[in-house]
Amino acid sequence: MQYFRHILTLCSLAFISNNLLSQKLTYSEPDRDEARQINFEIIGQYNNQYLIYKNYRSINYISVYNQEMKLVAKNDLTFMPEKTIEASFVAYPDYAFMFYQFQKKGVVSLMAVKLDANGKNLTEPITIDTTIIGNFSDEKIYSVIASEDKSQIMAFRINTKNERRYQFKTLLFDKELNLKHSTQQLGLNMNDRNDFLTDFDIDNNGNMVFGRGIRVGSNDNITKFFLLLKAANTDSFHTRELVLNNYSLDEVKLKIDNYNNRYLFTGFYYPGRKTVIEGVANAIFDKAADNWVVQNTVPFDAQLREDNRGPNTAKNAFNDFYIHDITIRSDGAFLMNAESNYTTSRGSMTYNRWNMFNPFAPPLGYYSWGGMGWGSPWGLRSPWSYGGNDITRYHAENIIILAFDKNGKMLLTNQVIKSQLDDNNSGMISYQAVNTGAGLHYLYNDQEARNTVLAYQTLTPEGRVIRNPTIKSQTRDYKFMPRFSKQVDRKVVIIPTLYRNSLCFARLEFLK
Repeated sequence: MQYFRHILTLCSLAFISNNLLSQKLTYSEPDRDEARQINFEIIGQYNNQYLIYKNYRSINYISVYNQEMKLVAKNDLTFMPEKTIEASFVAYPDYAFMFYQFQKKGVVSLMAVKLDANGKNLTEPITIDTTIIGNFSDEKIYSVIASEDKSQIMAFRINTKNERRYQFKTLLFDKELNLKHSTQQLGLNMNDRNDFLTDFDIDNNGNMVFGRGIRVGSNDNITKFFLLLKAANTDSFHTRELVLNNYSLDEVKLKIDNYNNRYLFTGFYYPGRKTVIEGVANAIFDKAADNWVVQNTVPFDAQLREDNRGPNTAKNAFNDFYIHDITIRSDGAFLMNAESNYTTSRGSMTYNRWNMFNPFAPPLGYYSWGGMGWGSPWGLRSPWSYGGNDITRYHAENIIILAFDKNGKMLLTNQVIKSQLDDNNSGMISYQAVNTGAGLHYLYNDQEARNTVLAYQTLTPEGRVIRNPTIKSQTRDYKFMPRFSKQVDRKVVIIPTLYRNSLCFARLEFLK
């Protein structure tokens, strides 16, 4: 029992009683003008109101809902041009910054505007940066990332026209969007398009961190890996190789440990250059020591393989699993969730880790980076994923829960058993993990008497997984998209929902 109680402190959970948790589900009114193809982003909660950005074709606005999910305001963002490429948000308790980019006459501009708690702009849009690209493109070229405490914001772009030398431009801001440091041109030597870059992140001190992997071919494993660190006030990359001893890597995930000034890189590994996932490889870089302080591999045991084999053999049980999210505790211990994601097709196209064809990878332009994707099939932000002319069936099955101490030693394993599928659309499947302080809840759609219901299972402090009664919808016409939900308060989650092909939002409150 003591073994499993590590999960209590790992996720900062309080004791969960044997009583079933109760919930309150409240819906917004469906809007026929908001078709299912609308783009949206849940910004957050402000003064007991919820702000949601929406974009449909050339129309951009922010809807404001009260606690009963009644629409109280609809603020048109008339300052945004018709052909906006992308919008993103960095939210604070009393305001939010909105970043958007658009192209006009061969120039892409990154803009920012400050919004108040009612979704109205406090400032006129300001230009963050511009880039001349010459040709028309609807792909974004800028990325905006924020530190965990939101004290640091970085905008950056990468010119990949020269496949062997990427050119970075970075702009570092404080939480009031005052420029702290800019790097106009910073080169990074690359082997070719088979090189792999992890997600980019910045720590609470403004240091930019990411990883670079090297593989022999586009359908090969990662055989060399490097950490790259760009300190906040420098114009160079600090590089440290992670020597891989007798194993190779799948896609690598980065998580910053701001409590201990460490960087965690983790991913599935293969023995040698084989194509059977053996287990999890963990590596932790300590910035103060300027060295790797943890490097280990943790193989999956036979029982875990048998429990999660799905349509595969036990040997290949984890070849369809992808790491989705990682939580780090203040002492450096961490928990990760991985889900089985794969597709089947009635046509000629299928997807797996080793295919040259990847229907989920965007086209590579002058400002795109990374190889031809080994990312999860659910990596797309949009909920409207289609498989082209073929009939593609999306599958999302078991979730494995893996907990490690600060040295990467396995503390426990468990699983959420589920089976989901949908044709030509991945928006209704997969899950969202919600930490209410009374448990870590895994929300997902399930089938019950031929109806789709919202189900959830709870990870307890003892490491047990409890299947709870399903959360009943008002009618069978409501279809949830829990994967795109957002936790806006300790016990409140906003869930995008379809009602007869119109978009609405559900407020789910855990009452206990």
